[in-house]
Amino acid sequence: MKPGAGFEPAKSGSATRRLSRLGHPGTISFYRNADKTSVVDVRERVVCLVSGGIDSPVACALIARKFDVLPLHLCTHPHTKAEMLTLTIDALKKLKPIAKFKKAFICPWTKVLDTILREIGRREYTCLVCRRGMLKAAELVCEREGATGIVTGESLGQKATQTLSNLAATSSGIKFPILRPLLGLDKLDIEKMSKKMGIWQQRHAGGCSAVPRHPRTRADASLVDELSKRLHLDGIIQENLDRAIEVHTFEEDYQDFLAKYKNLR
Repeated sequence: MKPGAGFEPAKSGSATRRLSRLGHPGTISFYRNADKTSVVDVRERVVCLVSGGIDSPVACALIARKFDVLPLHLCTHPHTKAEMLTLTIDALKKLKPIAKFKKAFICPWTKVLDTILREIGRREYTCLVCRRGMLKAAELVCEREGATGIVTGESLGQKATQTLSNLAATSSGIKFPILRPLLGLDKLDIEKMSKKMGIWQQRHAGGCSAVPRHPRTRADASLVDELSKRLHLDGIIQENLDRAIEVHTFEEDYQDFLAKYKNLR
């Protein structure tokens, strides 16, 4: 039920105060009509960063229990294999009936990553600046689509960017809250959840060739800020988002997207 005629926000009352502590902040509102209190579900929208891997589809499925989700895939080919896009599409197809999203975005990301590799100077910060850029892209999609949060499949310690220090550094300056539902789980837990949900894929996206040999595990957040600004990534990210394709039916021409990818870089 949505707020309508005869309804107004509840102003006081011990019953309302007791109920409000049970609700999920930002997703449940209480309205009083005469002497009755009605509970109204107002699901907020969040942008989910989704790859063709195992973790992020599980994170998206979990968070969809409380939020409307909008998946965003940032395509890094040729730094990853071309089949990563196909694997991501397959993951999204399996995810759609569970997460019930209406659309997803696929955005070229290689120009951002190429710029980082060419100009960063501090090679050990490559993944951190790239990750900050991905969160910035999600932030821009939030602003465009009226979303209020960002979701990632990050799990503590699984990658060099996923230490507490690095999570803090990559999150710094992002306007929206970042939800990490898998943060305390290990890989086996996540794999079991994926299989139970019916979204497990035997083949999934592999690694990225841009990962440095010795990545930074305790980043300086101010240096991540400085490098991101010096590379002028915000403009490149916005340019690539403007070229993203919007997926509704999964009958869109992804091969055409890949064929044109060099021009999108």
